[in-house]
Amino acid sequence: MGDVDVRADGEHRYLAAITTTGGRRTEHVVASDPQLLADLRMTAAEEPFLVRQVLDVLARAADAAEQDGPGAGLPDVIDLRELDRERPDLLASLPLREGTLP
Repeated sequence: MGDVDVRADGEHRYLAAITTTGGRRTEHVVASDPQLLADLRMTAAEEPFLVRQVLDVLARAADAAEQDGPGAGLPDVIDLRELDRERPDLLASLPLREGTLP
């Protein structure tokens, strides 16, 4: 798998750089939201872990897509609320707290 670098950029907002195994680097803004955290029974302190887990899954998908040839890639803005609406199984399948296994 490539590399994922995440840093906070305000309240419920993160900047992420994803570098695929093939060397392609993309930059993204990740937006979370307090209601999503409440729905997941997570605290604001656990939000960075959630963001990292989601980005790790998306980075693996980007790696796989790159091996299959050029594709659409990841959007510039990744809204976790919208992502949860589009792929409700994604967050449910993640270990949402440190030290837990899927």
